[in-house]
Amino acid sequence: MSGSGAQTVVHVDARQLTGYLTALYRQAGTSRAGGRIIARAQVEADMRGITTHGSRLAPGYVAKLRRGVLNPRPQMTVLTDGGAALALDADRAPGPVAAHTAMGACVRRARTQGVAVVTVRQAGHAGALGVYTSWAARRGVISVMVAQTSAASVALRGGTRPLLGNCALSIAVPGPQPREPVLVDMALGALSWGAVKHLRAHHAPLPEDCALDRHGAPTRDPQRAAALLPFGGVRGQALAIIVELLAGALTGSAPLPQGAEGRGLLCLAICPDRLGLGDRLPAGVKAVAEAVRGPTQPDAARMPGDRGWAQRAASAASGIALDRTDVQALIAAGHPTTSAPASWRRAIAPADT
Repeated sequence: MSGSGAQTVVHVDARQLTGYLTALYRQAGTSRAGGRIIARAQVEADMRGITTHGSRLAPGYVAKLRRGVLNPRPQMTVLTDGGAALALDADRAPGPVAAHTAMGACVRRARTQGVAVVTVRQAGHAGALGVYTSWAARRGVISVMVAQTSAASVALRGGTRPLLGNCALSIAVPGPQPREPVLVDMALGALSWGAVKHLRAHHAPLPEDCALDRHGAPTRDPQRAAALLPFGGVRGQALAIIVELLAGALTGSAPLPQGAEGRGLLCLAICPDRLGLGDRLPAGVKAVAEAVRGPTQPDAARMPGDRGWAQRAASAASGIALDRTDVQALIAAGHPTTSAPASWRRAIAPADT
């Protein structure tokens, strides 16, 4: 007799997921190191609860690699090297590979120069930027990263058509807990398009004041959303314009999104030790954190990143929670040469009672 059906949420082991994604990317032509970089970045996003930028992206990445939209074996080149400033051409590298390379170079240079900036052009979608900024912060370096999008999708307030990309911004600051830096990781639109797609799939409404339909009218229907609005009113709009400049014009990429896959990335790193701060920065972060989380503050008060680190701990203990449909898509992406774990197939199979 047929039961209620397969699980709607499947819990998967992080190492198992990393191995499977790495195999998918190797199958699509990447090097072993390149495939693992992409896989680790996406699994880290999943563990923090940012599933819109996690393994859900893998089937699309694989398709772009197979079609040659992304270069599975990029030859990243130096355009200019000024010591504390470095400009790279990513040769259409998958975004995680470009971001990993750029942030690594930025951190190394900041440790010797005090501050460093690395720009990248011709990169693919990088995913959750907080993966890279928190990596730098765990090494004692304050880091900032901004990323451009390939298509215009954000309308100005009062406008009716997309003009800006939904650029991403992440900032990470080391604190007294080395593994859990203070972390901001956000899109400059009211939502990410990954979140819009997730709401579409689950037939859930959009929040108020975040999207327009193709006629420029406000909508809460994710099926009708044609443009996002910037978060935070006119102040958020100003920030979105500035970040577009940093990710586009400053990196030598298109000033506004052109619909092409090559995107701009910008990394900034500051080494507190080179400023003579020693332990003063972690102590200062601790003081702010204690005040924010203090008993006189609202129950919901938290430091940026707290929720993500708590989710990561839960994922490490109980497995990463993925939607059944996303697991199905991952399995399909590997067919027929990369076999998904049998436990995933059992979890999505119809249950009998």
